[in-house]
Amino acid sequence: MLEGAELCFNVDHGYLEGLVRGCKAGLLTQQDYVNLVQCETLEDLKIHLQTMDYGNFLANQTSPLTVSTIDTEMRKKLCREFEYFRNHSLEPLSTFFTYMTCSYMIDNVILLMNGALQKKSVKEMLVKCHPLGRFTEMEAVNIAETPSELFNAILVETPLAPFFQDCMSENTLDELNIEILRNKLYKSYIEAFYKFCKNHGDVTAEIMCPILEFEADRRAFIITLNSFGTELSKEDRETLYPTCGKLYPEGLRLLAQAEDFEQMKRVADHYGVYKPLFEAVGDGSGAKTLEDVFYEREVNKNPRLYIANGLHMAENTVILLIHFDLVVLGKLHNSKP
Repeated sequence: MLEGAELCFNVDHGYLEGLVRGCKAGLLTQQDYVNLVQCETLEDLKIHLQTMDYGNFLANQTSPLTVSTIDTEMRKKLCREFEYFRNHSLEPLSTFFTYMTCSYMIDNVILLMNGALQKKSVKEMLVKCHPLGRFTEMEAVNIAETPSELFNAILVETPLAPFFQDCMSENTLDELNIEILRNKLYKSYIEAFYKFCKNHGDVTAEIMCPILEFEADRRAFIITLNSFGTELSKEDRETLYPTCGKLYPEGLRLLAQAEDFEQMKRVADHYGVYKPLFEAVGDGSGAKTLEDVFYEREVNKNPRLYIANGLHMAENTVILLIHFDLVVLGKLHNSKP
């Protein structure tokens, strides 16, 4: 006999389940990418896209097309689909969607703060913000001079509020402190998202927890690498590491003591999943950086979402893969000779 949750599945989630299956069928295939690479102009690209599920989203765009125009219109399409899914979702799926937007909100806040530091206009910086991370109070971010002011005056009513518990201080928001704030927010965010998925259990935990563990460890490695030669102390560096990855606790302790890339690599040697990534990093000009290697591994991990069963992962599957389509298409002609 079916359990209660399965009996009610179609009532609560059947509509979105049908939409997700349709979206998955419309994602670009390997052959689609092969055809798109053969396009000689962006007009050719537009014609090819019209034969796919992207349809006539560029119909109102006049010639000549630019890569930035295509990127903007595709981003709008992504956001419309995301918001449609979120607006028709119930708990706990709606909370899952909110967690998905938090990383974009963090990036937008940091972008606006850096813009204010460089005396750039809010209007100029808002154009650069990711639409999935927009919130009502964004335009006021530039008036805050300390993390406490940022929280109390602006972010207290936003989804980012819970992540500020470890960020409250009266330090002036200069370039270094803004970067520290970014990493503290991401640490709290990743740990909270991980806890949410872990507590939910089932396929959500099975698929999302390893992805968030990888992201936590990736950030720990990159934070360590970027801290070399800066004023950031080893003790402060360690407080920025998310504690939900495979490196926790011993690997993070060793990373905090690392003084150069070779010492980082020795830490990675103790972890089978990370050792080959460090071995793939090159030395010369044009060689892969550590961030490049981690990004490639992340892209390879995401197809697990595509084949995973369960509604609470299905929407995330669609958004991640559509986003990957946008990134590839946006860079397609930049890579052509």
